[in-house]
Amino acid sequence: MYPRDAWYPFFCPPFPQAPTLDYPIRITISFLIFVSLLSSPLWAQPTETNPYAEQLVQQALEKQLDQKRRWHLLLHYKETWFGGYESEADGMDFFNAPDGKTDPKAELIATLRNFFKDPNSLKPKEEHPQCNFPARYKWLKRELSIDPSQLPKADCTRMEGWLDQLEPQSVTLIFASFYMNNPASMFGHTFLRIDSKSKNTSQALSNYGVNYSATVDTGSMFLYTFKGLFGYFKGEFTVFPYYLKVQEYSNWESRDLWEYELNLTPDQIDTLILHLWELGGTYFDYYYLKENCSYHMLTVLEVANPDLELSDGFFIATQPADTIKILAEQEGLISKVTYRPSILNRMQHKTEQMSGEEKEVLYHLVENNQILKEDPYQQLTTPQKALVLDAYLDYLEYEGLGEEDFDPQKPLRIPHAILLERSKLKYKRQDTEMTQFSAPPETGHGTDRVGLGVGINDNELFQEFAYRPTLHDLLARDAGYKKDSQFLFLDFAGRYFYESKQFHVDRFRFLDIVSLTPYEPIFKKPSWKLNLGFDTIRDFDCGYCNSFKGNGGYGYSYKPGHKSPYILFVMAELEAETSGYLEDNYRAGGGVSGGMFIDFSEDWRLQLGGEYKRFPLGDESEYIRYDSKLRYSPHMDVDLRLEYQRVDHNDEGLFSVNLYF
Repeated sequence: MYPRDAWYPFFCPPFPQAPTLDYPIRITISFLIFVSLLSSPLWAQPTETNPYAEQLVQQALEKQLDQKRRWHLLLHYKETWFGGYESEADGMDFFNAPDGKTDPKAELIATLRNFFKDPNSLKPKEEHPQCNFPARYKWLKRELSIDPSQLPKADCTRMEGWLDQLEPQSVTLIFASFYMNNPASMFGHTFLRIDSKSKNTSQALSNYGVNYSATVDTGSMFLYTFKGLFGYFKGEFTVFPYYLKVQEYSNWESRDLWEYELNLTPDQIDTLILHLWELGGTYFDYYYLKENCSYHMLTVLEVANPDLELSDGFFIATQPADTIKILAEQEGLISKVTYRPSILNRMQHKTEQMSGEEKEVLYHLVENNQILKEDPYQQLTTPQKALVLDAYLDYLEYEGLGEEDFDPQKPLRIPHAILLERSKLKYKRQDTEMTQFSAPPETGHGTDRVGLGVGINDNELFQEFAYRPTLHDLLARDAGYKKDSQFLFLDFAGRYFYESKQFHVDRFRFLDIVSLTPYEPIFKKPSWKLNLGFDTIRDFDCGYCNSFKGNGGYGYSYKPGHKSPYILFVMAELEAETSGYLEDNYRAGGGVSGGMFIDFSEDWRLQLGGEYKRFPLGDESEYIRYDSKLRYSPHMDVDLRLEYQRVDHNDEGLFSVNLYF
C-alpha cells in the first residue's frame, strides 16, 4: 500500500484503505456481489431458446434500444475515433456478451437472454443476471413492458439486503478541498454520500459514502507514476461509512468539505443505487489525468439522469474543481450547499475570537494543562474560559485522531480534568457564524490559463505567449482555491524579440509549488516551495539562454488573521541548475528569499519580493533579484498584470492579459 503522505502527482490519487480494524458496517460492493469467481463464463447463454426472450430481443432491436443514450450510459460506452463504441469498463464480468465491451447490440441481446437463465443452473454463490444488473433490468423492463411473471424468479437476497441497509433518500456530492501540505490532495477530491431515510441532517456522518479510486499494487514511485499515467491500476468503486472519510480528510488532513445535495427524483436515485451495485463487480483502468475519481462520479450521475451531459466535455484531464463547476451550471441540479470545516479550522474560528490574553492561556494550556490551577486561567471570565477550553478540546481531538493506536469506534481519550472543568462552567457559548476558511470550488477561476503580453528589457521589445493547464498561482484570485498557495503544472512561456527577430522559450516548468502557511504557536507549520523545469538565465547576458533548474525553499509566513489583507514570508533556499552556458556546465548553491502579498480588494493584489542567491559550486557566481507584480481582475476568468523585475543590472517589464477556462 502506498503511504498516505507519499508523492501523488496528479488529480485524483489512490487513497489508502481505512485502518485495518474490524468495521462491521464497512461495505465493499465488489465483495458483496462477487463472493467468489465463477467457474463458468458470465456470458454463457441459456441452453434453451425462450420464445418470450426472443420476442423481447426482436422488440428491442426494432426500437433500436442499443442506440439509446441510456443503454450507452449504463454500459459506459464512448464513441471511438473510428466511429464504433467501446466501454470504459474493463472487467469482463460487467458484460453478458463476449464482445459486449465493443458491441452495444450484442450486449443488449445477450443481456435480455441472460435474464431468462434458469436459477437452478447457477453455481453455489453465483448471482443471477437479474440480480447482477438490476439497473439494466429496470430500464429494459420499462422500455419493453416486460412481464415479470414470464421470467424466472431470481433470488436477489444479497442485493436487497444491501439496499435495505442503505435506505437511500437523497444523494450528496462531496468535494474535499485542496491541501497544499500533501501533494496527493492539491487538486481536491470528489465522492458521493448516500443519505438514508432513517437519518436526519444531524446524523449525516452515519450515512454511507461512495468512492472511486485506484488500487495501488506497487511501492515504487516510478512504477506508481507510470502505471497511473497509462492506466495500469485498477479503479474500483467502494462503499464505506461516511464518517471514515470525514476523519481522513477533515480531521487527519485538515481539509474542509463542501457538500452538494443533488436534486434527483426518487426514481433517479433508485437507478443510481442499482447501477452502483452493478459497478461493484467490475473495474476500470484508472488514469490520473482523465478517468479518475471525479470523472466517474459524473458518469454515475449521468446514468441517474441521462439528460445531464457532464463527462463528454473532458478530453484530456478531469480536475475535481471543474466537475463541481459543471454541476453548478446545471439548472436546479444542486439543491443545497453545506460547508463542513476541518477540525483545525473549527479551532481557528475560536482562536480568532480570542484576545491576546486568551490566546496566551490557550498556548500554555497546550503545553501543560496544569495551568488550569494558575492565575492566568483563573482570572478569565466564565465566557472566556469556555472559549479557551472549547478550542483546547478541538486541539485534543485533532491530536487524538493522529495517534497510532486511534480506534474510530472508541471515544477519544480526553483528560478527565479538562472535561470536569468544562462541565463545571455550566455555560453554553453562543458562537458566531462559522468563518469559511475555504471557498466553494465553483467560485474559482478556470484551471487552464492562456496569456498574451508585451514587454521590454534593457535591449528590446518582446511579445510573450504563455499557457499552463493547471492550476492556480499566488497572484491570481484566491476565490475557490487554497489561499496563499500555488500549484502550476507544465507552465510554459515563449517570447518573440522584435530587435533580434528571435523566438526563445522563457520558461517551461514541470512543477512550481508554493505553500505559504501562516505561522502560529501551536502547530508551527512551515511554508515551503518546490519547482523544477527550464528557465532563462537572467543574471548575465547569454542571449536568452536556458538552464534546467531545481529549487526548494523552507521558511515561515506571518499573517495576523484569516481575513488580514497581507501576508509576509521568508525562506531559506537551495538551488541547482545545469546549462552549457555555465562554467563546468552547472552551478549549485542557495540563499534567502522573502516578500509580501497585499490584497487591496478581491480584484487587486500586489506582490513585492526579492532574493539573494550565491553559487559556490560549479560556475561560482551570485545575484540579487527583486520584483513587484500588480494584478487586477475585472472578471473571475480574466486578469491583467503589470510586472517589473531587476536581476543585478538587468531590468525587465511586462504587461499581460490572462484568460482562464
